[in-house]
Amino acid sequence: MTANMVAGAAEAGAESDRLDPAARALLDERVVGESLPAPFYVDREWFNRDLDEIFAKRWIFVATEAEIAEPGDYLTVNLGRSSVIIARDDEQVVRAHHNVCRHRGARLLTDDHGSTGTIVCAYHSWTYGMDGRLMFADAQAPGFDKKCFSLRPVALRTIAGLIFICLADEPPADIDEVAAIVTPYLEPHGLGNAKVAKQTDLIENGNWKLTMENN
Repeated sequence: MTANMVAGAAEAGAESDRLDPAARALLDERVVGESLPAPFYVDREWFNRDLDEIFAKRWIFVATEAEIAEPGDYLTVNLGRSSVIIARDDEQVVRAHHNVCRHRGARLLTDDHGSTGTIVCAYHSWTYGMDGRLMFADAQAPGFDKKCFSLRPVALRTIAGLIFICLADEPPADIDEVAAIVTPYLEPHGLGNAKVAKQTDLIENGNWKLTMENN
């Protein structure tokens, strides 16, 4: 993502949250083809806007299907302020749900990855299937309907073995264009049937925009 794309996304969000005059002036100061003004990289307000207007509304690559090869396999992904469970259910379907219990809002899974038959909240033992269905909730009022308390789903799309998620209620349709472009190149490699031999995590101690611009 280029600085211009970032600025464009920030400006799109500006209409919705009504930037104060100083912030609007900062947007207007940017020069096409050059780095953004310094606050875009170091100011907490702009970082929060990045989370709300970019990371919470766009499709993000988070994992490969090979990382959750068997039913019950899961991994957790932290995306901005949200934690998401990516899991393969008993029917081999890959699903994504918010990592939040529907009872008291407790975090459900704390490990980065693992395998389990059910998802059990450590707080009051509400129990969910790997498909997000609420299976057990003790001592509820008469008429309580478990079907109304499944885990909140997160939009998920698999493309030739790669897993993308989007936190938005209405994910952008441009994922179809991405799929059409990359699928012919990825499919011959059979990534869905691959094995994870080694994983290396690179943590950039800096603003994400600088990382993208330098790459």
